[in-house]
Amino acid sequence: MMTQKVIDVLEQAKDIIEDEFGYIEADGRVVYSSNPLSQNRINTVAIDMIKTDTDLEIFEGRTYKVYRSQTDTYVLYINNTEPHAEKLLDILNLVVMKAKEPASAYDKKLFIKNLLYDNILPGEIYTKARELHIATGATRVVYAIYIPNAKEIKDVNIAEVLTSIFPKSTKDFIIQLDNNILVFIKELKPGSTDEDAYKVARIILDTLNSELLLKAYIGIGSIVDDIKELSMSYKEAEAALKIGYIFEKDKYIVSYHKLGLGRLIYQMPTKLCEMFLEEVFKDVKLSDFDPELIQTVEMFFECNLNVSETARQLYIHRNTLVYRLDKIERMIGLDLRKFEDAVIFKMAMLVNQYLEYTKGNITF
Repeated sequence: MMTQKVIDVLEQAKDIIEDEFGYIEADGRVVYSSNPLSQNRINTVAIDMIKTDTDLEIFEGRTYKVYRSQTDTYVLYINNTEPHAEKLLDILNLVVMKAKEPASAYDKKLFIKNLLYDNILPGEIYTKARELHIATGATRVVYAIYIPNAKEIKDVNIAEVLTSIFPKSTKDFIIQLDNNILVFIKELKPGSTDEDAYKVARIILDTLNSELLLKAYIGIGSIVDDIKELSMSYKEAEAALKIGYIFEKDKYIVSYHKLGLGRLIYQMPTKLCEMFLEEVFKDVKLSDFDPELIQTVEMFFECNLNVSETARQLYIHRNTLVYRLDKIERMIGLDLRKFEDAVIFKMAMLVNQYLEYTKGNITF
């Protein structure tokens, strides 16, 4: 059967072969011709050859040859009756057979990888996807998975483990970007929600934790319904993975749509971040705060600025907590019991984390 890939290779052959040539289906229809005027016509010579089991025929200045396989029968012709005409047809047939070969898993993965990296022209995406028998309108979501200690697991293919989690899903793709990072593209049911996408991430995380004892971080992109949008979902998943790892390292699954302040800070110029920290801390640095003080602040924020609950969680007297909060106020002039000052300090902590990442002190 004629496919777009066959048409493309015959179009390329047109630049080399000067004589008119074409491809005729078993019903006699000329589905491709290097001369557009001959296309879509019914060729009775080809029909008679197929019916009479004739392999080669020269008729009215053309050489015809029938090619048969277990699944297909078709005729190639060329406007040439010289002895080498049959050889030209055989060469064309080799090209046609190669183009008709089913797409391998490697071809599909290479296409998906190029799609994620925007290495395919937009106008070619649908054509290439159809050639590889990849649905263009399926509902999908992209996961970026970072496994810090993947190198410690020997003789285990993590991609195979992911495949085994969803054995009935033959339309998913797993792309290994490097030793630590994988991209998993999961096909979902139409109408799936962000909660459905999160559940899949939870299954992946739990499996890696329980079966391989691996810690993993997962970023989730948007759910998309068009293959062209996979690149966008991948970029979002990658951003969610990085931003989540920088600002919320205790969270192992992060969705792009729930990044909060981290996304805002991640997009800020480092110079602006440095100016903000200088304005907040003046002559003091966050590194000057002892670990106990930082732990106190973090718990205070977790307890929604509630002094009594924070003291209970830290197993300290209420007056001890008040003393620590007063100490911070003396150091930088911010009273964390006031909402506005607490927001400024929280922002400063996040900005400081981002700058540590840009300096290479937080590795990814």
